[in-house]
Amino acid sequence: MRPALRCGVVGLQGECTMGTRMRRMVVAFIAMLPVPFAGSFASPASATGEQVPASQRALDASLPIGHVGRWLTDASGRVVLLHGVNLVSKTDGQTPRSQGFGAADAAFLAANGFDVVRLGLTAGSIMPQPGVIDADYLDSFARTVETLTDHGLLVLVDLHQDGWGPTLGSDGFPGWMTLTHGATNTHTGFPLYYVTNPAIQAAFDSFWHNAPGPGGVRLQMRVAAMFAALARRVGSNPGVLGYDLINEPFPGSTWQPCASAVGCASLEHRELDPYYARVSAAIRAHDPSHLVFGEPFVLFNFGVAGTHIDRPGTRSTGGMSWHLYTTDPALDPNVINYAEQWSTATGGALINTEFGATTDVSAIDRQVGELDNALMPWIWWSFDGLMVKDLASPPTGVNLDTPVVDALVRPHPVVVAGTPTALHYDVPTATLTFGYSTHKPGGGSYSCHAVTSLQVPSRSYPAGYHVVVTGGVVTSEPGSPHLTVVADPRASIVSVVIGPGGTTRPRTPVEC
Repeated sequence: MRPALRCGVVGLQGECTMGTRMRRMVVAFIAMLPVPFAGSFASPASATGEQVPASQRALDASLPIGHVGRWLTDASGRVVLLHGVNLVSKTDGQTPRSQGFGAADAAFLAANGFDVVRLGLTAGSIMPQPGVIDADYLDSFARTVETLTDHGLLVLVDLHQDGWGPTLGSDGFPGWMTLTHGATNTHTGFPLYYVTNPAIQAAFDSFWHNAPGPGGVRLQMRVAAMFAALARRVGSNPGVLGYDLINEPFPGSTWQPCASAVGCASLEHRELDPYYARVSAAIRAHDPSHLVFGEPFVLFNFGVAGTHIDRPGTRSTGGMSWHLYTTDPALDPNVINYAEQWSTATGGALINTEFGATTDVSAIDRQVGELDNALMPWIWWSFDGLMVKDLASPPTGVNLDTPVVDALVRPHPVVVAGTPTALHYDVPTATLTFGYSTHKPGGGSYSCHAVTSLQVPSRSYPAGYHVVVTGGVVTSEPGSPHLTVVADPRASIVSVVIGPGGTTRPRTPVEC
């Protein structure tokens, strides 16, 4: 059993958030301070006291991460392209640390060229009782955030649900938030429970109507309090990429139009947009800078119709987290195109936060290729269970699904001093081809000798690699897992080609 919940600082809507008197004083003091966001992963000492050498950290970018249109950007305006994995604790009260995830796992991810982890938790974990934040759970969750960011990995905080919650479907919202008004619970399993279980649909209806729950507090205000607690606890960490405001939301009993080619724009504006606005405001009260990502209704994942949700948060910090789960591979390009169309219409950032859920290497190769070719940051489902079989054991040997790891680990650009124009990885020849314009997205130029960085994991090139650059020079040491390129001052386009074997020595950049 975990320790009894501790009740303390009064927060949003009277929520009980922290434990002892000392912690109440500390939290109250911190809340009055400006959040120190500026920074990078270059700090030699970790937040947990470990020394993590620069060579073992995944990403060396200026933080926090923002965006210009569809592109994620670092604080210096360079475009950020990410490869990552999901790590979601779906059982209420279970944290990644309690499952065994630790520094060795973070080091494995960093060493293999991953840049970001979507770290998920359930509403039932962070607020198991009405208005009471589980401080011990939040502390454990935050320590995992710190472990990841200590190793140079960005963290996207995800409020996860599947089938509403454990009383009706799989995981997510606790029983005290489950208002079904007597609707029949058919106990249908995944994935058909959304469209066949009236109780799940009724619970979502209550949520989108922002119905009052225990104590008369409306359901969405409870979730806003959860995110406020998260933002207070991890929002000062510059390695936080942002917040994913709800995983795969379902429309409720009026879902049918969302499954048509026309889509359901009016329903999105009526249900999703007000929720995203409320929760974003709660985050912004404690974390003014990190990105907030809304998701379209789960039916978007199938590639039948696009989405019309508003950009959550402020104009400068909002984006869309979207998933790729089609029933026919021929529909994959539809989903990618719909995401790009949404960004063109709204100016919001884009990141794919789920795809895969398979050990089929050919399917992984195909989908990673589709996302890379579309210049889309991506986060694969999932580290636990599909990449690593047992979180309680080290990520080595028989505990790894080696073919899956090999399919996901590949060289890629991470921080680009320009606007990406083309990216392709040829699996049979292990050859990466990448091109970018030297102009900033949205216009403007970078300072002379601005650095472009690519991840080149040794797993991809165990015998080393060679590089051919047109329009610039390599500035990193031969065989470095972090390949750096500097454009020639007069170059408007740079091309980088990486292949197996050989070596490429660094050169001095052309004078400005």
